[in-house]
Amino acid sequence: MSSLEERDVGVAVAPSSSSAGLGVGAVGAAVEAVAGVAAMQEDVGIRREGPEPDPDEPPKKRVKIPEGESGKLEERLYSVLCCTVCLDLPKASVYQCTNGHLMCAGCFIHLLADSRLKEEQATCPNCRCEISKNLCCRNLAVEKAVSELPTECTFCLKQFPRSSLERHQKEECQDRVTFLSSVIYSLRERLL
Repeated sequence: MSSLEERDVGVAVAPSSSSAGLGVGAVGAAVEAVAGVAAMQEDVGIRREGPEPDPDEPPKKRVKIPEGESGKLEERLYSVLCCTVCLDLPKASVYQCTNGHLMCAGCFIHLLADSRLKEEQATCPNCRCEISKNLCCRNLAVEKAVSELPTECTFCLKQFPRSSLERHQKEECQDRVTFLSSVIYSLRERLL
């Protein structure tokens, strides 16, 4: 791999598409996410490949990110996409309040259960707006973004997208602990 990493950037919106069926929070969160990525690209100093683009031509969809600067972008994405309650990256579903604050499924259900036990209305921990299964919606864009963020294999220490890490660790990793390897290890310890 070269010292530059190639990534796709761009958002396409059909001229006839509407936001019908999406909550105001979902649309607002999507707009904020796009604006945030653009701001991060400027901060990181993403430069387009080749000569300066002609203003009359449509923008290119591929940009080059220097390897040393991609880590900083990934760290910032971790902080933007984390759950506002537990501050971890969600492992499954991501819910958002009407103002777009993100919660992992575990925290969302926990907030609803706690409020039900107290016989109170559940509220978002960030903005205190009411939350419920009817008022909140899943944020599929964040779920997909989180699944593509790199994470480290605990056995071989290589980086993989979060969506493929479990398969790698269970089936593909040469350094994973298996029954046979644990037996060999214990036998070796006995002989030494």
